[in-house]
Amino acid sequence: MTQPDPWAPASMPDQPPPGLARSRVIEVADAVLTPLARGPVGDPGDGPRKWMTGAVHDRRGTVVPESQRAWHGDPMSPAATDPDRVPVPEDAPRLAGTWLYGGHWMSHFGHFLVEVLPGLWPEPREVGPLAGIVAHRSYRGSGGSVTPQGERRSRIGRPIDFQPWQADLLRLAGYGDLPVHLVRARTGRVDRLLVPTRPVLLKSWALPAAADLWRRVSDAVGERGDAGRIYLSRSRWHAEESLHGRHQRGEAERDRRLDELFAAAGFEVAHPELLPIAEQIALVRGADVVAGPSGSALHLAAFADPGTRVLEIGDARTQGAPMPTQRTIDAACGHRTAFVPSTALDEIESVLATL
Repeated sequence: MTQPDPWAPASMPDQPPPGLARSRVIEVADAVLTPLARGPVGDPGDGPRKWMTGAVHDRRGTVVPESQRAWHGDPMSPAATDPDRVPVPEDAPRLAGTWLYGGHWMSHFGHFLVEVLPGLWPEPREVGPLAGIVAHRSYRGSGGSVTPQGERRSRIGRPIDFQPWQADLLRLAGYGDLPVHLVRARTGRVDRLLVPTRPVLLKSWALPAAADLWRRVSDAVGERGDAGRIYLSRSRWHAEESLHGRHQRGEAERDRRLDELFAAAGFEVAHPELLPIAEQIALVRGADVVAGPSGSALHLAAFADPGTRVLEIGDARTQGAPMPTQRTIDAACGHRTAFVPSTALDEIESVLATL
């Protein structure tokens, strides 16, 4: 008996507003960058529980709305509350030359992949020579500057969380030789700042510019994996997290069963966190099917070709439906997808039979 086809084109959780259909770069002369601040909302009701400020303003102190991190409806995520206008301190430290604004810098792999990296969608040759990239911290911590080569240096003498895979992704995006400056606790100025409109609203939608950037990075890798079917295992990652007493969403027996099930179905079982980022991208870039549990590792599908089939396996957070972030990625990239709830692992064999 023929199995029903579980694969369907991915769809966005939401559609972007019509006015945002086309990405653009906003030039801000003598820009003002206010520092990051966060705090709790007294009576959130159905809204966000936290507020945040930290944005780009023009020389008169007027906010540039496109520089803000938009709220996506999650009560646990902060909503931007930047004032329409701020005072402009004349003695603020200044970055000379032309800089590209990199949004709110994040060290978490999934958020960097989905929110930070797509914001660098402008082609380097189209924006012209740059002095560097300037971004806001996304969380409280040290600021300062760091080179993409991974050297750590800070104006306040504390290390900056700039990881090798971030440097590699910047290089693949075409910006690998530029320093990155993070705005910290003091307002800064920039002679000339280029602010790309943000092409992703987390858990909601992505514009074509995001998919173009992911494709540019993928093409820069060049290499393609040999296996047509890749399973992005979380078994070693979860074991390592558990060993260090950190919370993890997997169970050892369930992880082992999934590894064995996909290996028996002819998948290459890969542990992406053990590989350089270029090799991780090559795995999915050459795959016909990319499978894995919900989460950051499966977000690597952003670098898979259009038409790739992506199989998401639910976890404790996504027991009955795919992650909105994964849906956004797959829809933007033109993938066909299937989802297996966390409580229905027996259904995986049925889905695999359709391959």
